[in-house]
Amino acid sequence: MESGAHLSDLLNLSSRTSTFVSVDVMGSTQIKTGQNEQDIIYTFLAYHKLVSDLAYTHHGEVTNITGDGMMCRFQRADDAAGLAENLLSQLPSFNKKQNHLTKPLVLRVGVHTGEVFESESLTSGQIISKTLDITAKLQQGAEADHAQFSEATVSLLGDKAKGYRRVGWSAALGTNVYDYAPGGQSRSRDVRKLPEPAHVLIIEPELTEIARLKKVLFGNRFDTFTVFNQNQAALAMSGWTPHLILLSLDLSWQTGWELLTSLRADAKMSHIPIVATSYQTTGEIIQKSFKIGANGFLRKPLDEQQILKRFEMVLREFYL
Repeated sequence: MESGAHLSDLLNLSSRTSTFVSVDVMGSTQIKTGQNEQDIIYTFLAYHKLVSDLAYTHHGEVTNITGDGMMCRFQRADDAAGLAENLLSQLPSFNKKQNHLTKPLVLRVGVHTGEVFESESLTSGQIISKTLDITAKLQQGAEADHAQFSEATVSLLGDKAKGYRRVGWSAALGTNVYDYAPGGQSRSRDVRKLPEPAHVLIIEPELTEIARLKKVLFGNRFDTFTVFNQNQAALAMSGWTPHLILLSLDLSWQTGWELLTSLRADAKMSHIPIVATSYQTTGEIIQKSFKIGANGFLRKPLDEQQILKRFEMVLREFYL
């Protein structure tokens, strides 16, 4: 390896600020002791589904499940708070209706906002970040059926955090810690909706990639329109407004960089998020695309799961 090489060059790392929620079951070993194996499996699968469904409802995703612990990621702090609050408020009903064990599930929740580094070379469960460590430690320090929030998250919530109690400064975590306990009523936050169907303008020269895109997007609340240059894109948009543009940087008649620059300079298109694609996936290429104006990046050949994941992430960031 050359002395000037960086890890970001090897893994194509990019930074992003997100809010994470860590959820875990307190004393799960004791809860499972002496219980029927089928009841244990049913109850904990139902618990995983409850967390996953609430995370999705609040526009987040489950990034990791380890035993009884779950880590969820959100682009907005209020969505993460919505998961934490509604999960704790729905827990009594869950224990009454879906818990087949003789003891109730008791949860601890931690919520923190910070920077993480991600790459298409890593899965979300492989991301290593101090942000995730702080989130997990906040969860470990929470009382039974309580949530602990960092000051970084609370400062973003503003008036929506009025019911939180300041616990004090944590030298170990380097942040003020705030406690939330569910009251008698659920504090459900408004759930915003993504555009449906989401219109995607595809600017791609390769028929195989176009076919792959349409196969993935068809039936997944996406409506597509394919063009091959900026003039065709402008014509298509005269009667059809896309929510997202997928732009190949591997164009033969015009460099993708020129077209990306032109799209960002066009008053009618400058506000529309763009996901760039290319066979060239060095850290320098990815950073250049973001610098010019791309909002996301996918490597070719396109991966079906990555297409949906990246599209949803970009759409949530712009429209929620």
